[in-house]
Amino acid sequence: IPCSPISEFETPLLAITEAWSRPVRVEMPADSSAHGKHVSGSTGVVYLNIENSGGIADRLLRAHAGVCEVTELHQTIMQEDRMMMQPVSAEGLEVPPRGVLRLAPRGHHIMLIALKHSLNVGDSIEVQLDFAKSGMKTFYFKVRE
Repeated sequence: IPCSPISEFETPLLAITEAWSRPVRVEMPADSSAHGKHVSGSTGVVYLNIENSGGIADRLLRAHAGVCEVTELHQTIMQEDRMMMQPVSAEGLEVPPRGVLRLAPRGHHIMLIALKHSLNVGDSIEVQLDFAKSGMKTFYFKVRE
């Protein structure tokens, strides 16, 4: 049986759009013996859209950003009238065929844990996203109000 080449409809075709984060001020301790330790404001968040114009789904499995010690995919949930965040399962998040995965306030998002420095308005920050089918994709987001 001859193999036909994979058409664009049988692969995910991903585009990352509307990527942004809010500014975060990271306070460093005055004590130099606490090198690398953060006092407050050391968590940031990234929002974005992942558009898939291809004919099959993909899955966002994990993210990595050099600006922080730990990068996690999270979701916001309501629990007893309290808004809480929890990590997404190891299966990640589906990017539907001919659809959009939205990472937005009060929904799914990328957590930047233990920021190494402040995120200031206008900064451009690099993040790598790892997808099940499309592999690693690098993008930059802007810090804005």
